[in-house]
Amino acid sequence: MSSRWADTKEDTAAEAQRKREKDDKRRAKAEKQKKLEEDARRKEVGAAAQPIQSNEASEDGDRSAKRRKLSNDRAADEGQENRPLLRFPTSSWGPSRSVENFERLNHIEEGSYGWVSRARVNTTGEVVALKKLKMENLNDGFPVTALREIQTLKASRHNHIIELREVVVGQSLNDVFLVMDFLEHDLKTLQDDMAEPFLPSEIKTLMLQLTSAVEYLHDHWILHRDIKTSNILMNNRGEIKLADFGMARHFSDPPPPNLTQLVVTLWYRAPELLLGAEKYGKEIDMWSLGCIFGELLQKAPLLQGRNEVDELSKVSPIPP
Repeated sequence: MSSRWADTKEDTAAEAQRKREKDDKRRAKAEKQKKLEEDARRKEVGAAAQPIQSNEASEDGDRSAKRRKLSNDRAADEGQENRPLLRFPTSSWGPSRSVENFERLNHIEEGSYGWVSRARVNTTGEVVALKKLKMENLNDGFPVTALREIQTLKASRHNHIIELREVVVGQSLNDVFLVMDFLEHDLKTLQDDMAEPFLPSEIKTLMLQLTSAVEYLHDHWILHRDIKTSNILMNNRGEIKLADFGMARHFSDPPPPNLTQLVVTLWYRAPELLLGAEKYGKEIDMWSLGCIFGELLQKAPLLQGRNEVDELSKVSPIPP
């Protein structure tokens, strides 16, 4: 009895047929590869057999095209010789410009550290603010308050901080001017002249702009130390800019020692300054912001003390 796993005649014939098909596929593949190699060889021989004259002709054509291109470019350049050159202003080291480049229009106000006037740039007609620095201590060198103001303004580039454009000089050594943006109003005068107080939505907009400016200063380690409504400028579009950096200075953490407490206008002065603190930080600016917020709401300063003692009593009234 044969096993059911033994090969039959049909199995042997099928195996022979598979072997023949496999051999046929191998031969067809070899013939295809041979044909591809022959085609590649013919292409190489044909490329090498091209006449040298054709290469020379193409090179001559390229050279003539280049000559034509160069001649056309030269003609175009000759046509542009009469065009004016564009000049762009760039910052560079050099002497300060003269104040004679500005036409002074009218006086605006006198601050603790200078006189501010409205002026017009002679070349462009743009209206700017011109601040003349007070130089009483010139014999001892350039006033440190003026140096601090210039330094902090140059370091304070923000949409809601007044921009110092340049420093110009007059004929005398005492004549040093700061050229800054001009805005039509200050918040104190504007409130005094308004028939109705600001709306809550307007107060929110003003405080958002103001706190954004103060946040920028504190992030860059600068104390303003004189935030009040007369130092907040405003244009006719409702945009405000913090100004008057005469008392501003850089600070650190921990705060530097021996800081003067005679900063910030009395009605906006923090309690620690009223108590004679010589170490303080950004919290004194934040107190001034709170006073301004309340002033905008009730259209009058919150704490109108006659002197430091009276101001302190208004901050913390003594119970009866």
